[in-house]
Amino acid sequence: MLTCHRMTKQQGPILACALVLACGGHLGDGNGGEGDASSDGAAGYGGGIASSGDTVPGQDATVAASVAGTVDAEEAGGGAAGPPFDAGPEGVCDRPLAPGDLLIDELMIESVAGTGDHGEWLEVESTLDCAIDLLGLHGECPRGAKAATFDVTDDLWLPARGTFVVGDSSDPAINHYLPGAVVAWSGNLGDVLRNKGTTVTLRVLDVVIETLTYPAVSLTVGASLSFPADCDPGTRSDWALWQTSNASWFPGFLGTPNAPNVDVTCPASGDP
Repeated sequence: MLTCHRMTKQQGPILACALVLACGGHLGDGNGGEGDASSDGAAGYGGGIASSGDTVPGQDATVAASVAGTVDAEEAGGGAAGPPFDAGPEGVCDRPLAPGDLLIDELMIESVAGTGDHGEWLEVESTLDCAIDLLGLHGECPRGAKAATFDVTDDLWLPARGTFVVGDSSDPAINHYLPGAVVAWSGNLGDVLRNKGTTVTLRVLDVVIETLTYPAVSLTVGASLSFPADCDPGTRSDWALWQTSNASWFPGFLGTPNAPNVDVTCPASGDP
């Protein structure tokens, strides 16, 4: 069973729950190489689930990818009796997830230099003012000739405007003590996010909820790349707006995992 714990953040409650995402691998340069997960022969990955702070076992609780196509559209987003937390003034969403309901707004592409990086992560934020059940959510990302995937096949509630972080590990000693809702990738994968860029897609059945393609960008080792909270979410494809985080959640690392991206500011119109 999936266990969720109510936690707090600057803009409301968040959940420490289980979810899995899989994506392309780390790359040392823009020309591929030994660190590129696309050359590791890996197949698609199902989602292992673990609560924040738990270590994902070697043979984690894998969610079968074939289940994704069997989830009834009416169940996705409304299959549970209710969330295990106070849903707030707007209550529970009365419809399934739709395009734009989730967005990726922060990327830790290189937490340490070189290969063997298990401290990479990305943040996903809900744009909804109601609590939503993520049952039926599917994620995928190119991985060489194949695709890495995840599928949510159990109830997983997200509070209104809540966030969760998808990290390479749920072990605090390995993920640099990420706060709040930490979701572990299946198989304790390291070097998940590719330095040269990749695409992450979230969908329910055939409906694309969110897709983000990032290019090869200038990176600061140990610092996330954040989309400012005061920027229009519709402009996230403009990578000139994304900025290197300057707030620290743990000594030696910069970023705002499971917190608003208010450490960076949206450039004024006409700014370089």
